[in-house]
Amino acid sequence: MIYKIRVRGHLDSCWFDWFDGWEVSNLENGEALLTSASTDQAALHGALNTIRDLNLTLIAVAEVKHSAATTKNEATDSRRCNSR
Repeated sequence: MIYKIRVRGHLDSCWFDWFDGWEVSNLENGEALLTSASTDQAALHGALNTIRDLNLTLIAVAEVKHSAATTKNEATDSRRCNSR
């Protein structure tokens, strides 16, 4: 799964190591965006725990949807597996 997490305030680059495996971007609106390349529930909860531990204000957590082509291919692959 791919997730995006928004927190209030910009993060200095020295904090980026706290979010290993996450891309951190400071947005023009004064928020920071953390994006995972591909993560599981344990990694998501780890990032959320780090946000809590650093006393950051959580704004949003969103799952990024796969493209229609990827979803279609996964559905096709699933049917093939089920037909065996």
